[in-house]
Amino acid sequence: MSKTLKQKIGSEGENKASLFLIENGYDIVFRNYRAKGGELDIVAWHKKNHNEKTLCFVEVKTRNKNDGSAERATDKNKLHRLFQAARKYCLENKINTEKTFIQFEQISVYTDTNECAHYVIPVD
Repeated sequence: MSKTLKQKIGSEGENKASLFLIENGYDIVFRNYRAKGGELDIVAWHKKNHNEKTLCFVEVKTRNKNDGSAERATDKNKLHRLFQAARKYCLENKINTEKTFIQFEQISVYTDTNECAHYVIPVD
C-alpha cells in the first residue's frame, strides 16, 4: 500500500529529526515503535543529567513555520498515548524506570524553512 501525502511528509520530517538528533549526540535505538494505544516516533539515548545516559522519547511534528501549529499539536490526549507507549517500551526492553533517567521531547520540523526546533515536554 502506498503512503498518503501526509504520511510522506511525516516520514520526511522524522528523517530530518533523526539527523538533527544524531548531529546533537543522540544514539537512536528505535523509530516508529507501535504499542496498543500509542506510538513513539523516535527512541534514543543521550547523555544529560551530569553526563548520565537519559532515555528520550521524541515526538516529531512536521508543519509549515507560518502555520504555528507544531508546538500546539501535542495535546493532553497525545501525551497520555505517548506515556502509555513509553511504559510498554520500557517493559518490553527490561528498562528499570526507577534507575533510568527518562525524558519526553518534541522536535518540530518546518518544511518551508527546513528548520528544526527542539523542546523538552514537561511531565507533571
